Amino acid sequence: MADAVMTCRGVSKRFSLGASHASLASGAANLIRRILGRDRIRESDTFWALRDLCFTVDPGEALGIIGPNGAGKSTALKLLAGILRPDEGHIDVRGRVAALIEVGAGFHGDLTGRENVYLNGAILGMTRREIRSKFDDIIAFAGIEAFLDMPVKRYSSGMYARLGFSVAAHVEPDVLLVDEVLSVGDAMFRLRCEERMQAMMKSGTAVVFVTHNLEQMEHVCQRAVVLDSGRSVFVGPAREAVSHYMQAMSRTFTDHRPDLLSDTDGSGGDVKLVGLRFVRPDGTEIAWAGPGERVRCELTLNFRRTLPRVVVELNMRASVNSNLLSVNSGRDDRVFACPPGINRFLLDLPELPFSGGQYYWNVRVWDADRSTTELDTPFRFPLMIDDGGRATGAVRLDHEWSHDTTSAVPRSAVQPASSGTTSAECRS
Repeated sequence: MADAVMTCRGVSKRFSLGASHASLASGAANLIRRILGRDRIRESDTFWALRDLCFTVDPGEALGIIGPNGAGKSTALKLLAGILRPDEGHIDVRGRVAALIEVGAGFHGDLTGRENVYLNGAILGMTRREIRSKFDDIIAFAGIEAFLDMPVKRYSSGMYARLGFSVAAHVEPDVLLVDEVLSVGDAMFRLRCEERMQAMMKSGTAVVFVTHNLEQMEHVCQRAVVLDSGRSVFVGPAREAVSHYMQAMSRTFTDHRPDLLSDTDGSGGDVKLVGLRFVRPDGTEIAWAGPGERVRCELTLNFRRTLPRVVVELNMRASVNSNLLSVNSGRDDRVFACPPGINRFLLDLPELPFSGGQYYWNVRVWDADRSTTELDTPFRFPLMIDDGGRATGAVRLDHEWSHDTTSAVPRSAVQPASSGTTSAECRS
């Protein structure tokens, strides 16, 4: 605790619902109401965006903050950056803090890239001499040499992010706060950012990384905080934090299900999609699963008329890839006689042998007699897979390693023969 460069103790933040401070007039009006006693804040008019947040970050350590939308991540980051003050608890920071919270924060659109380097560096606490000595490195890392004297309002979001991260990374802070801003960069830039953060950590800089990119978070962070509904539900190793994040996402999805079904659900025939759910064998609805976990797909359709021979298909793909899985009842020699009204279809999958990530499903239905497509939805039904961080590529295969030293080189060629052989075997 004494060596921690950042410490949060019972930090909580409350916001008033409907309070407006957008202008000097509204602020004056609110002040008059408070003086007259007419601006008493009732508990029902407030909500706690963050409750009792506790953690420490040591020099050279990277801490991730993850959680579903609305969990309190942005509020936590603004509190750590000093933009907001906690209503309860304390935040102690030793040394200089640099924050990269949003694209273009601290930039002036009418100033050039060159001028904004000096402006943003000064905001982050650098002296003019420091900025001048690091200027060439900042520009080289950002890769905007050709656009250095162009107003930044003409920059793309990726150029904004590169320049903003480059300035913050060259401040040599004791604590670097990084938000989702890195997601706007391309793959090569994200890799360079990761390498830069690793180098900063080796020199003693602590990193607090707020993101939805779990793979990137695991590469950078040793530990993570999982927020859910404003509260910390887990603080510990990054790998274990991902499982808690998946559970929080699952609860958020099932408790506050978005309106996935609409008039544009792909229904052009006599079949209407009512719902597609993913459940465990005990019937618990899920939004994530492990690759070796049994999953049941529950599909509910509403038929406007009798269809004596129906073929049902479920397809799964990654967000940027072609189909990874296609299960078609017709190819399995199964057609269904469906009367008018609600019909329910169950598909049991013993396992999903895919790498961790976000996958999307769609539903297709055919009238086998008329060879017409009755339903074809977009790929918008999500299911996350948590592979424990073990697999790479698209498919996760059960496998086994072995190592046999007896067959590499004849023992007599390298040493005197001896009785017995030596072998080693590893299993994973």
